[in-house]
Amino acid sequence: MQYPLKVSLEEIYKGKSTKIKVNRERICGKCDGKGGKDGAVAKCPTCKGRGMVTKMQMLGPGMYSQSSGPCDDCRGKGEVIDEKFKCKTCNGKKVCKETKVLEAEIDKGSPNGCQYTFHGEADEFPGTEPGDVIIIVQELPHKTFKRKGADLLIEKEISLFESLTGVDFVITHLDGNKLRIRNTPGEVIKPDEIKTVEDKGLPFHKQSYKNGNLFVLFKVKFPIKLNPQMIEGAQKALQHMGREDVDMDIKEVVKLDKYNEGQRNTHAQGGTEGDESDEEEGAGAGGQRVQCAQQ
Repeated sequence: MQYPLKVSLEEIYKGKSTKIKVNRERICGKCDGKGGKDGAVAKCPTCKGRGMVTKMQMLGPGMYSQSSGPCDDCRGKGEVIDEKFKCKTCNGKKVCKETKVLEAEIDKGSPNGCQYTFHGEADEFPGTEPGDVIIIVQELPHKTFKRKGADLLIEKEISLFESLTGVDFVITHLDGNKLRIRNTPGEVIKPDEIKTVEDKGLPFHKQSYKNGNLFVLFKVKFPIKLNPQMIEGAQKALQHMGREDVDMDIKEVVKLDKYNEGQRNTHAQGGTEGDESDEEEGAGAGGQRVQCAQQ
């Protein structure tokens, strides 16, 4: 019997104690799984205790089909119980339904799909070994953290100013504590760069004294436009980085515009016109044309 257990990332970080209510069948304690009083249970005379009978069906003159199926008298059980001596508690079924509450301890850092097995706590029937109850951990998605093993990943959007001058921000970790994150002063953070905060990931499964790492993926948000004052300030602050010299002996000055999909021409979409013209030019420049010979 499998029971999925939805667990949040916070619960995986801290560990969780949970109770599972299991509905199962267990051997009747009144008749000890016999179905009735001693001698009340007898072998089914129809199927001779096999639980299966062979049936013959006439399809036509001299033609028969043979098939096997459960015995109707004992319903495939191979035995019958006298109604007078049938157990009133289980009604001759030998088992009774019951509910049991199992307490499960979800370890810190348990991986998604981790299974916790309770041996012999599922259905039971005379002459067979009781089944197991298996609790399967199902990790719920988190709005801030993404998990890979014992490591955690967050995305942080920062301004261009922060990427150049440094970051200083606070996050709420999975244990509820506030975590202040800063980088080395003077260190420039590039777009889509990943930084590491050591030992701030999830506890290792079965080794909760060790933790994985926390990774921060930085998304740099650039300003849409700068006014003249901002441009002047940026030039003063970044003038040491230099700028490419422009050749002043030019005939035309063009302006960059925002890219638009509608501006794509035939060549950008596939170049079919260009390909045809290239083929024609190649043929005229020395390429050989092959024509079919007519007889």
